[in-house]
Amino acid sequence: MHPHAHWLGIAGLTPFWGLPLLAGLDLITADSARYGLIAYSAVILSFLGGIHWYAGVIAQSRPTQTYVAMLPSIVAWLALVLLPAGLALLVLPVAFVALLLYDFRTLNPPPGYWNLRGVLTTVAVLCHGWAALLH
Repeated sequence: MHPHAHWLGIAGLTPFWGLPLLAGLDLITADSARYGLIAYSAVILSFLGGIHWYAGVIAQSRPTQTYVAMLPSIVAWLALVLLPAGLALLVLPVAFVALLLYDFRTLNPPPGYWNLRGVLTTVAVLCHGWAALLH
């Protein structure tokens, strides 16, 4: 795994924890924090589908990978556009965990990937819960 992937992944968590923190400090509204987190979460979930796009199109590891690659983007878009915030804050972390479990069954990433991905997914999921509890 590229040496910068760890630090870039950790830095990418900033909106997940930063938005609820800003709301908790009354620097932004809880609704703004939730919407920002949902929007960012949708972008990141879509990004994770790219792993499967690569696997299906470039590596041609499994014929179904290109279909799987589209599911995170579709779920993310639906959560962002159609779901109320409370439901989106439930659906998105479930999608992160489901994709992690699927990835674990289908991918063969470089050393260190699973540790990093586990930390990133755990923090993202916990921050969705934090945002859901904001008043």
